[in-house]
Amino acid sequence: MRGIILAAGEGKRMGHHTDDVPKAFLEFDGRTLYDRQRGLLEPHVDGTSIVLGYRHDTVLDRYDLRDPIVLADWDRYENAASLLCALRRIDDDLLVLNGDILVDEREIGRLTEQFDALRGRLNLVGCIPGLQSEETAIRWDDSGRVTAYGLIEGHRHAGFGIVSRKHRTAAIEILRDRLDDWYPYLYPRTPTQPLLIPATRHVEVNRPADIERARAWLASERIQCA
Repeated sequence: MRGIILAAGEGKRMGHHTDDVPKAFLEFDGRTLYDRQRGLLEPHVDGTSIVLGYRHDTVLDRYDLRDPIVLADWDRYENAASLLCALRRIDDDLLVLNGDILVDEREIGRLTEQFDALRGRLNLVGCIPGLQSEETAIRWDDSGRVTAYGLIEGHRHAGFGIVSRKHRTAAIEILRDRLDDWYPYLYPRTPTQPLLIPATRHVEVNRPADIERARAWLASERIQCA
């Protein structure tokens, strides 16, 4: 299994914090978000790649990255195009992490354990319990298969999951036709099962106020994170 971090976007809601670099390269106590994400994934994957777009030249000049993937014309597309680039490059199961989230390592462990138990037959997608309709959400049926994704009433998409190699070809075809959409669009269209995680084991950096929230989250004794 390979890890993939999706970090091609500009992150406009972060204001001046992303004038020079994308959100994944914001620093928390001397370490970038990307560095923490890579450390989070390392025990569970055979290597981690990152998809870059916005300010990729600056990022490549400043940081020694492992296997970067650059999305050309990143500003024309949504992150479906980022995942498509990764799927085309890497013929393996992909553990996908949005470039603006951190999650407790125990939840990454649960994700990979469940994927192994299913023998890769299904994709998995992380979700936060509690029905809501203001952020992107996932719904599923009584059998546990994901049936819907979008700004719908459902459980919030947690920004991480696994796309099985067994569904790689189908995922490429689905994403290729929807480059203006968000990549979780593929989950209802390929066999996918949700993994519910506690909201307290997840933090997302979308706005300047989230920087301090993420710092406090990392400092909590209840959290296990790189």
